[in-house]
Amino acid sequence: MILSQLLNGISVRKLFQTMYGKMVVTHEMMIAGIQYDSRKISRDEMFVAIRGTAVDGHKFISDAVSRGAKCVVVEDDNSFPDSLAMHTGVIKVVVENSRKALAQLSANFYDHPSKKLKLVGVTGTNGKTTATIMIQQLLSSSENKVGLLGTIKYFDGNEEREATHTTPESLELNRLLAEMVRNGCSSAVMEVSSHSLALDRVFGLDFDCAVFTNLTQDHLDFHSTIENYFGAKQILFNNLKENATAITNVDSDYGKRMVENSQSKKVTFGINSQADYQAKEISLSINGTQLTVNNTSLSSPFVGKYNVYNLLAAYSVASELNVSNLQSKIENLKPVEGRFQQISSPFGWTAIIDYAHTHDALENVLKTIREILPKENGGRVITIFGAGGDRDTTKRPKMGNVATELSDVVIVTSDNPRTENAEQIIADVAAGIKNNVECIKISNRREAIYKGLSLAKKNDVVLIAGKGHENYQIIGTTKEHFSDREEIEKYIEANS
Repeated sequence: MILSQLLNGISVRKLFQTMYGKMVVTHEMMIAGIQYDSRKISRDEMFVAIRGTAVDGHKFISDAVSRGAKCVVVEDDNSFPDSLAMHTGVIKVVVENSRKALAQLSANFYDHPSKKLKLVGVTGTNGKTTATIMIQQLLSSSENKVGLLGTIKYFDGNEEREATHTTPESLELNRLLAEMVRNGCSSAVMEVSSHSLALDRVFGLDFDCAVFTNLTQDHLDFHSTIENYFGAKQILFNNLKENATAITNVDSDYGKRMVENSQSKKVTFGINSQADYQAKEISLSINGTQLTVNNTSLSSPFVGKYNVYNLLAAYSVASELNVSNLQSKIENLKPVEGRFQQISSPFGWTAIIDYAHTHDALENVLKTIREILPKENGGRVITIFGAGGDRDTTKRPKMGNVATELSDVVIVTSDNPRTENAEQIIADVAAGIKNNVECIKISNRREAIYKGLSLAKKNDVVLIAGKGHENYQIIGTTKEHFSDREEIEKYIEANS
């Protein structure tokens, strides 16, 4: 793409355009591609230096130039001196914000794919993945391909692939959206993380609909305060166009505030508060949920009150987008991997795998188990969980406290300890556990799972929380294969 086209709409502070002391017409130069990782640079590509949470891309400009970069985009003018640009024959572009510039450059390079799709974004602490996959299923039909970007997987209209990030960097994001357009998708649904909003990964995307599920404590290692966390989420709604639709959970105080600065159409859903889409006559069971929304009876295979909120979010989106046959589609929704995933055993107990990794999510899952566990069968709840390393430490004792209140036996183990000491993380969690519940501490997650399953008796429920769909465990800086589901299946096979 010609440089002038690539820079369209971008506020350029400075364009240094001399090569070996001679003036050149840089705006007519062809740029072969865009990279923000210097290791991926090929000849005649553009390198955009962005600041990460741990690494500053401005430090790798020389590496990018040595690999053949034709143009370098920076926000720090001094990071690439004019003299060096002149000596190497590289075009230097200085911008106010290189992250926003990367997003705009990516959209220009891939011909603004978000404008060619009916784009739905879902944000919130809990429920993003389930709500997003529900929405994709409800919008999909034989005539309508719907792309998906989320924590578990990406779907480009032709094939699924394992997700690398909940919300990819803007370059990958626009590339994936362009693939969806090329593969015939008319719509796309994506999870929008608070990190992606704070780091401008979704800057400039043309959302037709935005959904807020809820907000509870998480990611304070990154955002520092709950208000900063809220502010990051609000960016999605503040930037919606007038003819877009903002859909929020009105039972959440944050939901009411989320759209106060949005110019879009505002739609609400809820259970306890008056809403545009309000669930009533809710009946929960181990096999699913019955409910009524605006005088329409619905039957969902998803279990638990928190999944009623996810269903309301999906139903609201589909209704606002005039999707037909919703009753039938909801009845036939497919389960989401690692989200209240039930595994029955020949021994009479049931294991449940769930991604719950905040105290609020853990409480929701445990309350659901208590609600659907028949009182007369004497079954116990055994909870196995940990907390992620190098993440918000203040939620750890809160998770321990929740497990105490709603479990009969608690086993605290490793999640993804990363570079933290696993025993210290366990101690942080255990600090919130009260003495009236049996607490076992086992740092090895496999051993912890086997211990919990060995304690289980007929009618017991064993909740294994924190990792859900993940098929790995990060210990130190090493990512090793590990699957909660596989470990349960191995245990059952070995003991049958």
